[in-house]
Amino acid sequence: MSIEPARRGRGRPRSPVLTMPRITSAASRLVRSQGLSALTMRALATRLGVSVGALYNHVPSRSAVLALLQEEISTQLSLSGFGTSSLREALAQWAGSYLRYLRANPAMVEVIVAVPVSHTVRTSHMYQRIVAAFREAGWYDRSVIPSLSAIETFIFGAALDSSGPDNVYAPVPSGATAALSDTHRAFSELLTETGARERDLVFQLGLDALLTGLQHRWGAYSA
Repeated sequence: MSIEPARRGRGRPRSPVLTMPRITSAASRLVRSQGLSALTMRALATRLGVSVGALYNHVPSRSAVLALLQEEISTQLSLSGFGTSSLREALAQWAGSYLRYLRANPAMVEVIVAVPVSHTVRTSHMYQRIVAAFREAGWYDRSVIPSLSAIETFIFGAALDSSGPDNVYAPVPSGATAALSDTHRAFSELLTETGARERDLVFQLGLDALLTGLQHRWGAYSA
């Protein structure tokens, strides 16, 4: 006696074809592989193997997809220092996690600058926590957003610079001045002594200088 295969009942499947995590993951892969300009609702639907109409049933617009990506990015950033360490230490920890993420996903810089904080919930909470730490450390309200924005701008630049070649300041062998040759040699010696990678050392130097300068310009002594 033959047994007929079970037939699927009519109506919607028990597990939806599309979920927010699946949409976010597909959008992230599309941006990382082809750039932000390649992210359209049609291209995303094709990647997901669904119709554009089905995608719109889950997310209303491209802007909403970008907001999903921004929210995913914020989960990768370390906030553990805020409330447990000094403001400077917490900012350095957050900035370091930010740089590591963007070094691995440089295309996401475009996503971050394209999404207003008001379009997100989790990311907004992140910034609220950081702003609260500035205020608790005694910084003037008018100083907080400019300082935070300056730090982020520095991180974005450092992340994009990470894709360039090493030793970019090496002088032309036959045409370098003595001053340039001497300073490049001294920098090479510094890298050897510290055991640091060039970009890591430069990032740490720049971040320290930025935090010190902002503290001197705006901050309270308790920060």
